[in-house]
This record gives sequence, C-alpha cells and structure tokens, in this order.
Amino acid sequence: MSSMDGKQILKDVYALIAELWCSPPEVDAERETIKKDAEGVVKRWESIDKESAVLLSRFLEENTIPEEDYIDLFELDPRCPLYLGSHTYDEPKTCATAAVSDRNEYMIELGGIYSHFGRKPNGKELPDYLPLMVDFLSLTAESKDDPVRDKFINEYFLPFLPPMRSRLEELKTPYLYLLDALEKIVNIDINLELKTQPLSKQRGQKVGAYVG
Repeated sequence: MSSMDGKQILKDVYALIAELWCSPPEVDAERETIKKDAEGVVKRWESIDKESAVLLSRFLEENTIPEEDYIDLFELDPRCPLYLGSHTYDEPKTCATAAVSDRNEYMIELGGIYSHFGRKPNGKELPDYLPLMVDFLSLTAESKDDPVRDKFINEYFLPFLPPMRSRLEELKTPYLYLLDALEKIVNIDINLELKTQPLSKQRGQKVGAYVG
C-alpha cells in the first residue's frame, strides 16, 4: 500500500468516526445507507489494523440507539458530554471564573492549533467537541509531519480520552467500542508518522508558537 493510499484510508476512517459520534438519523433507510458506507471504510481500514476494525464493526452491529436515548446520553443534560475538557476540568461556578478556568485555557489553545492549520470551529460547537476534534484529525491527515499536529494528539487529545472512557464504561454503552477504536487508530496514526520520518528529524522537531 502506498503512503498516499494509507493517508486516504486514515482520513476516511477518522471522518467516519466523527460522523458516528453525531446524532443518528431518524430515518431507517438513512441509517442503513450510513452503515453500508461505514462497513466499506472499515473493510479498507482492516488492511492497516484488524483490531480497531473489529471494534468498529462491533459498534456498527450493536449501535441501534434511538435518537431520544442519544440525546439523553450526550445532549441537553448529558450523562456523558461529548466535550473532552468537561471530563477533566471542573465546571466554573460563575461567569467570572469561566473566563480564567483551566478548561477555557484548554479551549483557547485548541483554537490556536486549529488556526495554525487554517481551520476554525463552525461556531456551533466548542473547540473540545469530540466529533469536531476527530474531524480535525481527518482534515489534517496530509500534515502528519507537522509537529503541531503531533502536539495536538499527544497533549490535547489522547490524555483526555481515559476519563470519558471510564464514564462510557459505567454507562455500558456500545459507544465504548467506538472510543476504544478511536484511541487505537490515533496511536497507529502516531506510530506510522514516526516510522516514515528520519530519526534526525524526529529528534530535532520543536513545536513553535501556534496561538495567535
């Protein structure tokens, strides 16, 4: 498999996972179309990693969650928010403390990383919205040699998954398969990057200022 093909499959699997985290369609026919398309992406991804492909397949098989249950799980007064920072940082008690909270700083820094790649959140969701973050990984798959992308993964993404994983485990939801698959794929993404870069480049990389 060529490097170009591998990057395209990586882009597609991230785009699929971002879509799967979003609210499922109400119409059964649309659900079936999405599932069929997803199965095609998973089959292609299997050539890179069978373990995470199996997890994605399990999610597709078991995810028959109605829209109202999805809303109860992830929206309104969610049992498991899709905002990564909310699982790590305490919610501020007042508007004044919100502006200087750790989560606010986290989101400002995320916004700086998005800007570095010429991307901006759509304004509807906060920068730490999980589907948005996964979609960002898809959109930047061609920039695997950029150390800022590596910083995003290692400092702003992977460390924030375990608390959310614990919550999904408590709730006994098939979305745990989706999160586990995502974590494995991100780690594969990193390892593929390291394998394709000269050792001297790996050691010499430094992340410059990206907020501004």
